[in-house]
Amino acid sequence: MSQGGVFLLIAAILAHSQQAKIEKVKAEQAERTCLAQALYYEARGEGRRGQEAVAEVVLHRVRSGTHPHSICGVVYEPHQFSFVGDGSMLRKLEPDAWKQANTLADRIMRGEIVTVMTRRALYYHEISVQPKWASALVRTVQIGNHVFYKP
Repeated sequence: MSQGGVFLLIAAILAHSQQAKIEKVKAEQAERTCLAQALYYEARGEGRRGQEAVAEVVLHRVRSGTHPHSICGVVYEPHQFSFVGDGSMLRKLEPDAWKQANTLADRIMRGEIVTVMTRRALYYHEISVQPKWASALVRTVQIGNHVFYKP
């Protein structure tokens, strides 16, 4: 291979590597946004502890093998999180609450915050409702206005 060919090959490899890094960063940003949406729409009125509990459920689902293997896949899994289909996302965001959800999601994804408060829960609901599925699961804890369950 000529010297010019080697140079082109190295340039192509470097460009591919750079593109892979860019795609990884974009995927991480998308995952962080999906987690922030879950925290914001599902638990912004629950304080930090309530938001961390929702994040814990999302991450448990990612690792469970019975739900999608990504945060966005879990959050947008059909019929799982009410905000996805109830029109909540059409309303204007509360800037401070959105910033707080994003910051918390970022810290959770970087591993700065790790919780075990839901005792491996994969499901939860507000205390104001009683879904049919709740009686088939083990209640683990109530945090704020949410009740958490595991199989």
